[in-house]
Amino acid sequence: MQRLNRGMLRRYDIPEHAPGGVRAVQFGLGEALLGVADRLLDAACPGLGIACVPSEGPWTGEGADPAALLREQDGLYTLLVRGYTGETPVKQEVVVQSILCVTEGPDALAELARDPALTLGLLDTEAPDSHADLESAARLLAARYEAGLNGLWMLCLGEDTDCAGEVRDAIAALNPDPGFAQWLRDACAFCPALADGLAFRADAKSAARQCAEMNYADGMLHLAEPYAALTIQAPAALRDILPVDDGGGIRIVDDLSPVLAQKRRTFDAGLFAMAAPGWLLGCNTLADCMKHARLRAFVGRVYAEELLPADPDARAALAPQVIQAFERFENPLNDNALLPTVRPLLARFRRAVLSILRAWAAENFEPPRLLSFALAATVMLYAGARPNAQGRYEIYRGTQVHTLEDDPGALAVFATLSHDMPPEALAYAVLADRELWHGEDLRQIDGLEARVALDIANLQRKPDYLPE
Repeated sequence: MQRLNRGMLRRYDIPEHAPGGVRAVQFGLGEALLGVADRLLDAACPGLGIACVPSEGPWTGEGADPAALLREQDGLYTLLVRGYTGETPVKQEVVVQSILCVTEGPDALAELARDPALTLGLLDTEAPDSHADLESAARLLAARYEAGLNGLWMLCLGEDTDCAGEVRDAIAALNPDPGFAQWLRDACAFCPALADGLAFRADAKSAARQCAEMNYADGMLHLAEPYAALTIQAPAALRDILPVDDGGGIRIVDDLSPVLAQKRRTFDAGLFAMAAPGWLLGCNTLADCMKHARLRAFVGRVYAEELLPADPDARAALAPQVIQAFERFENPLNDNALLPTVRPLLARFRRAVLSILRAWAAENFEPPRLLSFALAATVMLYAGARPNAQGRYEIYRGTQVHTLEDDPGALAVFATLSHDMPPEALAYAVLADRELWHGEDLRQIDGLEARVALDIANLQRKPDYLPE
């Protein structure tokens, strides 16, 4: 079976578009870039050629090195879009063609940095290798500064509007030249951006099945839902670089905050409420969770009783987004693996749920019943984590072994605990650990410690327990 490359596109009747040359650079090969940002840029700006700078260091993940595979495939990869838009099923095969080269090594990076046509950079601040990607970005920008070239529009993909400023400051801190820090502020534009959508590199079994149907081999095959959005907080001048019409999933806005707030309330919080209870109930995918009658009812109650009432003024406006979230959760055409989809689970809790817990307890002198249970279930899930020989943390369910992807420091804390500890001791150990909660002691939330301890006891006694 022939491997995907640019020479075979016409023979396979795959629509071609040839970017005019490298105008953008992206740091890393994570799903937010390949599965969302590159997919949308490829469709909206087909002339935007991208140079990819992989994370430095030896590849330690599962399967073959994605940088080597992408280079072998001339920067091409197939994105299988599966799901529903309303009542309409969507099945699309898209060959993303915007990546023109994979740049590795200091000499290649320096040569790329000196390209005057380069105008745009993309960096995923949430990627596991984001620190290494940040260092690569710092080296490239320093080389442009030293060469007296123009700065770049840097799109910093993340879950917070502060991420762009943090990236700029971190890059400045890596170079002692004070002129460089000023150049970053004057010549570059660091813009926060949200890449929203579920997309994953296919595992070996799924890839083999899909490639047999396509009749060509693709080691970088990705699976994605129809929904994808790239929202960028930036001045209108960015439209000179990205001539988007806001109709193809890419939007340029003055303020990203409302978009983030809506996503957290209508999607992230629901995912958090579903994830750990679903895993404890034996579910492997989001669709499994939606097929589990008791769990589906539980998630529905989370929205109706705790998430939407937390913002009554916006309830009517958010209701359609909740309906869309359920449609995305139950996507029958794309098996979104449960725990990889919700990673990193602790960060999702801090961003989407913790403020609701605080506000609810402050008003009612007790935490919200259902979200507190989801937190207890998360404690039971993570407290069983143990490091493997490669230093990655794993959890076990029967004969299944799953690798957790979350903050390594937080996972190291959970690795000192066990899900069969006395409930009061386990609740105390987790909620009181300020390292887990960015300096906070969650025992200060009225009633939370007692509620979590009681739910841990319920789960220890009956693993399929759900609040009625």
